[in-house]
Amino acid sequence: MNLIQSRAWRAVARIATVVALAALSACASPPARFYTLGTDREPTRESVTVSPAFWIDMRVAKVPVSVARSQIVVQDDAARVRILEDERWASPLADELRNALLAAATRPTGRPDTFQPGHAEDARTYQVSVDVQRFESWPGSHALIDVTWSVRKSNDSRTLTCRSIVSQPVSAGYDALVNGHRVAVRRIGAQIGDAVREFSASAIVSATAPARVPASTGSSVLSCPALAG
Repeated sequence: MNLIQSRAWRAVARIATVVALAALSACASPPARFYTLGTDREPTRESVTVSPAFWIDMRVAKVPVSVARSQIVVQDDAARVRILEDERWASPLADELRNALLAAATRPTGRPDTFQPGHAEDARTYQVSVDVQRFESWPGSHALIDVTWSVRKSNDSRTLTCRSIVSQPVSAGYDALVNGHRVAVRRIGAQIGDAVREFSASAIVSATAPARVPASTGSSVLSCPALAG
């Protein structure tokens, strides 16, 4: 092979390499986008300094297997779902739900009580368990969360079990869809916070009621609070 042919082959090789790299670049997947259910305002130390303080031991939420993945799963119709490879949760959905519900349950209300997230093993700890029955994402339509949750005081055998179903209308786009779930989670978390307050009020009534008055009467009877909004 002479010098001219060698240079020609090298030029062809360079062109082929450039074309191949361009093709690979065109076929590359777009970068994934990550979303969180975190509330706009997380609880801060300043918001939980009023006494007396209560602790909420929020357990990791149980979620359906179909949505227990990093990718966001959307409904195409009642019988079909679609897994979005490029739209993902910033952390496992069960953790996203736990953290967002805890933040919503401990938001300041201006009432003479306050909450602190934690795992303190004392009489002021309220254990919250969350079991998600449905977590549905309908793009351009609505975000639906159907959850059964329970509250129990660490030193009390009583358990309050409630069910919350929130269907939040959403506009087009995945940002709007995730925001719909955020709104739904805030409403359910606020309901859980109200239940803990009711538990606390019941404990105060039981402790201060005269012996002749059964502690299970009056305001010591527990009931599921209404959903906010």
